[in-house]
Amino acid sequence: MKKYDVIVIGAGNGGLAAAATCSKAGLSTLLLERHNIPGGSASSFVRGRFEFEPSLHELCGIGTPESPGPLDIQFGNMEAKVNWVKHNSTFRLVVPAKEGDKDSFINEDGVRVSVDARMPVGFEAFSRKLDEIVPGSYDSCMKAFELSEEMTKAFECMGEGDNMGGIFKALKYMPDFMRLTSHTIKEGLDTLGMPKKAQDIFNTYWCYMGSPASQFDFQYYLAVLNGYIKNGASMPRNRSHEMSLAIDKSIRDNGGDIWYNSEVTSVIMKDGRPAGVKVNGNKEVFADRFICNASPKFVLSDLFGKDDIPEKQIRMTNARKTAVSLTTVYLGMNKTKEELGIKDYSIFIAPDSDSDKQYEACGDFYSGFCIINCLNEVIPDCTPPGTSQLFLTTMTFGDPLKDVKPQDYKKLKTKVAGFLIDTCEKALNISIRPYIEEIEIALPPTFSRYLNTPMGTPYGYMLEKWDSLIPRTIQYMQDQPFDNFLFCGASQERGDGYGCAYYTGEKAAKLTIKAFREGK
Repeated sequence: MKKYDVIVIGAGNGGLAAAATCSKAGLSTLLLERHNIPGGSASSFVRGRFEFEPSLHELCGIGTPESPGPLDIQFGNMEAKVNWVKHNSTFRLVVPAKEGDKDSFINEDGVRVSVDARMPVGFEAFSRKLDEIVPGSYDSCMKAFELSEEMTKAFECMGEGDNMGGIFKALKYMPDFMRLTSHTIKEGLDTLGMPKKAQDIFNTYWCYMGSPASQFDFQYYLAVLNGYIKNGASMPRNRSHEMSLAIDKSIRDNGGDIWYNSEVTSVIMKDGRPAGVKVNGNKEVFADRFICNASPKFVLSDLFGKDDIPEKQIRMTNARKTAVSLTTVYLGMNKTKEELGIKDYSIFIAPDSDSDKQYEACGDFYSGFCIINCLNEVIPDCTPPGTSQLFLTTMTFGDPLKDVKPQDYKKLKTKVAGFLIDTCEKALNISIRPYIEEIEIALPPTFSRYLNTPMGTPYGYMLEKWDSLIPRTIQYMQDQPFDNFLFCGASQERGDGYGCAYYTGEKAAKLTIKAFREGK
């Protein structure tokens, strides 16, 4: 049996990036994936005459040929070519009015709302629009974007160094970096003097990271927002599976091996360190080093023996809180988006404009928080002529299914889908239900089956004040169970997001390459 330099476990976004980086550097690389296709969340599926995007809402980090963004650079490093499609918008936030709301108004759709904010691309345009909605917010918004430029550069510095080295480099060139560290979004925007209503609109993208404004790191949110507002968001022309296949090709072109339908069922230990893995229960494969793109909770409990894992790893894993899970309803419509009355790509519908109240409402499937996306707004011909596709997404935390009996599960899925459809119809004053040709409903167990994560969360661990980007970066190596077994993906320092996963995979690969070159 051939021994590899490195085995990568899991062909999700992080694992693909890790395998591509290692194979390009000349390491003999094996990527193992239990599914029959690459990508994890980054794939697609077909129902009837519709091809659906399972998880990607939009990508930030795609720049221009003159000024490439971080994702452009990552894909260039991996030699993976993708046909990107840009759309010149950010989001629309719609908050239906509550009874007795004195500040409510009737919007263009004929709905009484307390907030209806359609925000443009560009720092200046975004700030002007925010000031139009909330007078007196322009200066604080522009200051936030100035800081976001600084924080984006700081994160670039962090990506160039080894953990603390990257942080020291960021401190040297970005004077506000340490001053903002460990402050929440709310604390940061309060300090800038941004009015509360403006903060609520500014914080709309909190759900992409899974933590509300009272918990999420201010400087990290600024860097995330920078990517969306500065150049607008993008999508791959042929769904996110195009990205996965492009990286798959890069791995193979650089001599790497990929085995699909190959589930790692245990780790083989030798002298107290990982030395190989068992695949599908019986086949043994060996390597010097390992990179794992899977949930640490499952890996540490299912792939290792009870006495193999250092106690500190068990304590840290147990201390962290599993992040929110998703529910998505995919709809193939026999009407165009214009006929349906859809005017935007991403519409955030919320029961309250405050991100903390939105988060608190997500204790069950009926919070009233929903994101509705129409891919035809970005890629008009993504469905057959005369049709369109929508996907409706909400979040839950904890285990909202704990009291649901197996025989009632299908009925629950139908009820949840109906509630989300009703929410969108009422908030936008449109009709969806009569024109549904195809429907697929994914609750947390669906995502768990494909992603193999607790409750199907794509977010890894909750990014909290004590466990945010900087603390995780500082203790990166202490968070790894062995010096030759590194994790990547959403469980690592940057949390959820395609770009975040690619970053952590590339980082783990660079540390692995460095260890080989130094003879460790």
